[in-house]
Amino acid sequence: MIGQANSVAQFQMFMSDFQQAQTIQTQIGADAQKQQMERWKILQDTQTKIFEIQQDVTVNKAKTQDKMFNKWDEYIRS
Repeated sequence: MIGQANSVAQFQMFMSDFQQAQTIQTQIGADAQKQQMERWKILQDTQTKIFEIQQDVTVNKAKTQDKMFNKWDEYIRS
């Protein structure tokens, strides 16, 4: 009888440990997914910012070229 009670207690401890391990594994998975989403958001924000900067540079180049052309045109006409 004592041996059986001891086996039952050991099994209950095992099941408790197993459930705790599953809980930890679930938390690790959730944390990993959250970190992946954060990295994805950072990547999207970075790509958006790069695109905006490229657009600004393109517009500024065009404006500078227009100014240079106008100055050259003004010089030729005078």
